[in-house]
Amino acid sequence: MKIKWIACSSFLLLLWLVSPVSAQKSDIRISGKIIDLDGGLPVHRASVSISRKGIGTATNTTGLFVLIIPSANLADSLKISCIGFKTKVMAIADLKKGEEINITLEKNTTELSEVSVTYYDAIKILKKALDRIPENYINHPHILRGFYRMYAYEKKVPLQLSEAVFDVYNFGYSDKRADLFRLIKARSEKNNRDFALEFQQKPNTIFEKDIVNHIYASGFLNEEGLTRHNFEATGIVDVNGYRAYEIDFKEKPGPKNSQGSETDKTFRGKMYIDTKTYAFIYFDFGLSPGGLHNLGSEKFDERALTRTRDSEVAVLADNTKVSYQELGSKWVLSGVEGDDSLSVKSDSLKYKYTAHVKFNYQVTAVDTAQKASFSTKIARTDNINAYKSNGDEKFWKDYNILLFDFDTEEIFRQILALNKSVK
Repeated sequence: MKIKWIACSSFLLLLWLVSPVSAQKSDIRISGKIIDLDGGLPVHRASVSISRKGIGTATNTTGLFVLIIPSANLADSLKISCIGFKTKVMAIADLKKGEEINITLEKNTTELSEVSVTYYDAIKILKKALDRIPENYINHPHILRGFYRMYAYEKKVPLQLSEAVFDVYNFGYSDKRADLFRLIKARSEKNNRDFALEFQQKPNTIFEKDIVNHIYASGFLNEEGLTRHNFEATGIVDVNGYRAYEIDFKEKPGPKNSQGSETDKTFRGKMYIDTKTYAFIYFDFGLSPGGLHNLGSEKFDERALTRTRDSEVAVLADNTKVSYQELGSKWVLSGVEGDDSLSVKSDSLKYKYTAHVKFNYQVTAVDTAQKASFSTKIARTDNINAYKSNGDEKFWKDYNILLFDFDTEEIFRQILALNKSVK
């Protein structure tokens, strides 16, 4: 199983771009809430970024965000965008250090598709988008600074919580060399009383979220995936201020096993491709019913779990959202969000429950100027959770992160208290 995630936003290729560094004294820190103008409800996963400068974050489920703006970017603009809403731009010079701002977004009701969608050939659009990856995406070494959080729980009982800030060294979207991973900060706690398993986060599982950079591992855009799925262009829509082809896809009927289930891992979802550049902007997908069945606990355990003992694991639900941002005239990963459910049971340990796993990865800064590779790094198959840093309430004060939907510090305290009760 892949543990995954989303964001809706945009990035840019400028050689004088920001380096992924922590907050400095002259930087300003703002916070606020993004709400729907019509209903007054919070907007989840709205992108809040410095327009075309590769620095940003996203809102949590209550619409809240915090963003550290480097002093070098005070003359730039703040861009707020989310799928389904009109993009808003604000002058950073008008914002004050420590200011809390409330921003309303208006729903985008404009129908852009005036021509019948029957005129659009989804396969031709996809092949053109795939062919243009080398020219549409950053094609030289660059560093992505990112923040990730993985939270597993059953009802109101926390099972595991992990967070990290790290850098990914990407050699370029047409370069076949493997990405490199450097950990900056991390912390993780697992409920040993109620959870016999452990979700492990490896650099490999982070890298594969960048679908465009790992087409062959995507399962639906590689050569075999294109033949195993049906693709349909359903119109042209507005995606974060870009006109984009909306393409639906689902599995084709395939060979069945003795139980009547399909034998291949297939997917269902949507993707959005910029009509001007044919760049992939956004993916929203998950395993098909047959794909869920064929995932199998063995592969799931191998990729995502340790300490399985005699536990049986079955994936019940799977969803991933991946977004890309424009950086200058190029594109780069923006963020990922995953939401999964799995059944876990053990006869010998006498437990059975449904674990919910939420996974977020947000790119918060991009450095296109540094060409040198990392001198220190973690192996692609290492468990990130094994590299703990000492942390308290001020653990992330110098970094752009995703605000949690709950009290993160309280959840860590709950897990530690549960572990103390274990004999």
